[in-house]
Amino acid sequence: MNPVLTTPVLVRGRQLDGPGELRFGDPAVEELLLDPAEDAVPGGWREYPSLTRLRAPGCYAYQIDAAAGSFTVVFRAVGPVVAPTHS
Repeated sequence: MNPVLTTPVLVRGRQLDGPGELRFGDPAVEELLLDPAEDAVPGGWREYPSLTRLRAPGCYAYQIDAAAGSFTVVFRAVGPVVAPTHS
């Protein structure tokens, strides 16, 4: 995250062409809250490693809400789809 951002950023997502879910991380969550105050590094960029979990190929979008405004990132996911394993 750019060091000039000082307020939290909320990231959510969904499938645009179907009912598929989009989740983040492990364990899977519906939203990512990126709070630069929690990981403050004076003058430095911040990293928030995560992963996106999808159950089906299709057209998806992230909605990114920040103090500067809302942004949308649209992407296409292609197979193969791997079923989650349960332990």
